[in-house]
Amino acid sequence: MCFAWPEHFGYLLLLIPLAVLFGYGYMRQMQASERLVLSGPAGSGINGSAQRVFLVRRMLQFTGIALLLISLAGPQLCRGNRVTLRKGADLVFMLDVSNSMLARDVLPDRLEAARDAALRIGGSVREGRRALLLFAGSPLVQCPLTYDREAFSALLGMATPALIEEQGTSFLPAVELALKLFTGSVPLDSDGTAEGERIVVLLSDGEDHEGATAAAAAKLRRNGVSLFVLGFGSRNGADIPDPLRPGLKKLDGAGRVVTTRFSPQTLRQLASASGGFYFEGAGGDAVYDEVALRIDRIVSRSRLVSAPLGSEPLYHYFLGAGMLLLLVERALLHVSGKRQ
Repeated sequence: MCFAWPEHFGYLLLLIPLAVLFGYGYMRQMQASERLVLSGPAGSGINGSAQRVFLVRRMLQFTGIALLLISLAGPQLCRGNRVTLRKGADLVFMLDVSNSMLARDVLPDRLEAARDAALRIGGSVREGRRALLLFAGSPLVQCPLTYDREAFSALLGMATPALIEEQGTSFLPAVELALKLFTGSVPLDSDGTAEGERIVVLLSDGEDHEGATAAAAAKLRRNGVSLFVLGFGSRNGADIPDPLRPGLKKLDGAGRVVTTRFSPQTLRQLASASGGFYFEGAGGDAVYDEVALRIDRIVSRSRLVSAPLGSEPLYHYFLGAGMLLLLVERALLHVSGKRQ
């Protein structure tokens, strides 16, 4: 078995708090039963049958939700592997959606300018797959690697700071998730590396509050990923609009207006340390076309990759089984409620 979107396995972490919650509920029910037995007349308390039904219901819920989460990873039945020739490159756009990207020192604002750049570059590069990764204080895969340019463009247009609850800017977790998106693309170069085959395009204003640019650059270089960095903003800085109060400026805890400053030094350091390239986003279409041209030069050669001989989607089985288990749990609740 293989998976179309293995990066979605992260959603299985939701099962940990769910298991804790179910366990806590079961313990509370047991304690309530013991109190009834001790304080009430003989035969009071929750009988063993009711406890078993409660436990079975929770197991059905847990298993059903687990199956639904696994279906998000796109399970497939893969038959063998073959070495095949693939043209183009895997191109991951890392788009900064922190609140500072709403600043209007670049018109119409930094985020809109960065989205336009990603759309122009993604449309100009000739072949290969594209992915979109949003990041602020934490990263989010908005679009996995795909050949569908229309889907990529549509999901790019939906990118806003509201999609990520944890604000701030942190490059390292975003880089680590970008590297996971490349999993499964295995170029067979003579030196055993993947240099020039996998490309990250970072679009940001450079405000890295975590200060881990050196570690991020080291990971990219070690994994043979080519990096293109585009910086957006003016050196004079600007106030940040409040996304929750249209027309007003964002305030800090003391009631002062929050300002942001474009940090090209951070972006240049990241590009230089990773062996990549830095560009000023204010250059507009001419800069975007230059980036696309350089990417095309890097990926002008074909590559050999390992691909399954054939695959059959299985996600609908996991989805159906999960829904069935949740329906059975609801039926048990209805039946046990009538008996009581």
